[in-house]
Amino acid sequence: MVKETNRNHFSHKDIIQIVFEYSRTVLISFIAALIFTILLSFHARSEMIKNLYLNNSEHHQMNEQLARQLIMQSDFMKDLRKKRCSICVQVGNLYESAHDYANAQLAYELALEKSQYKNYKIYYKLSKVLIAQGKVDEAKDLISSVRDLSNKGLIKFKARAYIEMGDKYYSAGKFLSAAKSYEKAKFYYDKFSKKDKVIEKSIKDRIVNAYIETADIMVKSGMNTDAVRFLAKAEKYAPNNFEIKYKLAIIYSDLDPVKSVKYFEPLMNKIPQNVDYGVYSKALMKSANISELEGNPARAKYFRYKIHSVDIFVDKKVVYKNDFEVYLDKFFVRKFWLAYRLNAVYRIKNISHKNITNLSASFVLRQGDNVLETVTIKCAGKNKPLFFNNGVTDEIKVSFKKNIFTKNELGQYLIDIYLFKDEEYKTLINTMKVPLKTINTEEKELSLIKF
Repeated sequence: MVKETNRNHFSHKDIIQIVFEYSRTVLISFIAALIFTILLSFHARSEMIKNLYLNNSEHHQMNEQLARQLIMQSDFMKDLRKKRCSICVQVGNLYESAHDYANAQLAYELALEKSQYKNYKIYYKLSKVLIAQGKVDEAKDLISSVRDLSNKGLIKFKARAYIEMGDKYYSAGKFLSAAKSYEKAKFYYDKFSKKDKVIEKSIKDRIVNAYIETADIMVKSGMNTDAVRFLAKAEKYAPNNFEIKYKLAIIYSDLDPVKSVKYFEPLMNKIPQNVDYGVYSKALMKSANISELEGNPARAKYFRYKIHSVDIFVDKKVVYKNDFEVYLDKFFVRKFWLAYRLNAVYRIKNISHKNITNLSASFVLRQGDNVLETVTIKCAGKNKPLFFNNGVTDEIKVSFKKNIFTKNELGQYLIDIYLFKDEEYKTLINTMKVPLKTINTEEKELSLIKF
């Protein structure tokens, strides 16, 4: 009896354990299936959005062709003055799609008149076709004619209209006028209580780019003081923009060397490979001389010490793009089962004035902004330096593991080539496309391509 009781007891325990294990397996399977389904839905959504963007231009072309066919079949402008406001808007949309902006303007003007000048959407449509015709002053007068009120529709209309106007000025090379229009757009957009970060960034980027372009024109005209003024406006909107800081550092190297050094210092910490060390060194030397003239020898000593320390840093850590040439000796694909593998052979030439005893290269295979694979190879060292005066490395063989299945897929890939002494400071030497014809053969060589 005792043995039988024990057998029944252990049997009951085994059943509980089996049920537990089974439940756990079902639960894990359910969670895995749920995660997989969610990932698939995200992927499907991203693909759908991507396809929408890709087909956007095709949709515009189809709308334009359809609009022109409809216009050829009927005279929509006939008796339009007798039609109601909504019909005038639809006719305006039709002519706008056909790029007949003159008739679109007439239709929107009639619609605005019939709405008793209260519909901000029509104001926007009218300003848009005026800008498209190059009637920027008329568009500006139209926008200004609408009295400012704390009205969401009006704020939206003016913000969008000034962006359109700024884009028109920018495309025409009138960058200062573009910047002023974008600033007006920001003024009205800032009135919204709820803001979209993407739109807000887009407006700021437009302002910054317009002021940078304006400053570049000033520099070419020898008006450096004005260039500084416009770059300062851009810096207000983008205080961490290295391009602005670098431009200011270069201009100030003549106007105010001490201030130039202040702009150069953070750049040397973050992106030394993009900084012209020659200009920075001259700014430091000028700053040392100024400090001595001002009776501050300690500060002059600091600037001279900085020249020495930066020189050592550059020699050990920094690679400049103009110091090297990269040659593609061979590029080929090899079939591996049902897919292809990319292979390439490169050589690097030292065209600087110094021997290089420490150099590595990273070959980055990417599709758009998506990095697929990185291959890093040592190119020169103490035992095998890369000598100045056109010293060339041995063959650098690069083999990517990424599988390539179709020619179309291959055509979407790019290879970025970075050189560096210190991995923290990589310098992009160049970007190349993958030669499409290589997919047609087991092995296809392209000889001596320099880039």
